[in-house]
Amino acid sequence: MNYKTLIVEDEPLLSQALRKQIENLRPDITIDDELRTVEDTVKWLKNNPEPALIFMDIQLADGICFSIFDQVDASNKGIVFTTAYNEYAIEAFDINSVAYLLKPIKTEDLKRVFAKLEKTSMAIGHHIAAAKTIDYSRLAEEVTRHQNKFRKRFLVPKADSYKQIPVEDIAFFMVEEKVTLAVTFKNRQHIIDWTLSDLEEELNPDVFMRMNRQFIINLNAIDRVENYFNSKLIVKLIPGLDTPERIVVSRDKASTVKNWLDR
Repeated sequence: MNYKTLIVEDEPLLSQALRKQIENLRPDITIDDELRTVEDTVKWLKNNPEPALIFMDIQLADGICFSIFDQVDASNKGIVFTTAYNEYAIEAFDINSVAYLLKPIKTEDLKRVFAKLEKTSMAIGHHIAAAKTIDYSRLAEEVTRHQNKFRKRFLVPKADSYKQIPVEDIAFFMVEEKVTLAVTFKNRQHIIDWTLSDLEEELNPDVFMRMNRQFIINLNAIDRVENYFNSKLIVKLIPGLDTPERIVVSRDKASTVKNWLDR
């Protein structure tokens, strides 16, 4: 079954580029139409079977796209907002958007969108190919619920007691002599009974990234990344945070790390 999609983008070259990216990535997708304005989009949605997914620019030729949803029901549509600005994220969340992508749209961004939809759709007993049967309002809620499942704190031993460490207080996790340590922004170390692989499943990937076999780093702990020999990277942390050795990112993972930092 074709997976029907609509593109709403007022710049023709950007619309065509997005169409090409989607079709190259997902040949099973049918692009129903490419629209440029709020007015045309409202007319189209009122007079056509609704698509399973809409890629929608926020600033259109005749206004902000959110006025579209004052005129048509968006509750059963999967909306992926595309914009050069991050100031509309809250409004996008209010409409149960599936994703909020900043331009220029990268293929890796699109892969994450489809991977998220497929994973969440399977979790609630659907398959993304059966687009007509997917309740995207519920799907968006499931995405949010899944995101809220990420770990909020760790209970760590301290003398004869235990202490809670909020995840946002942790600058990085590292393995040293086969022991996993959680290091806070105050540079305090706590032993935790977790492997880095297990931690990857528990931590929000928008905030934490596995850099190598030894380190998982909090985005807010990174000061900059520097080029290293053989196309590798070195991650530099903000002042006050110390590591026993340099944080080196392999050539194979360097582009993934840079894309993560460039969202």
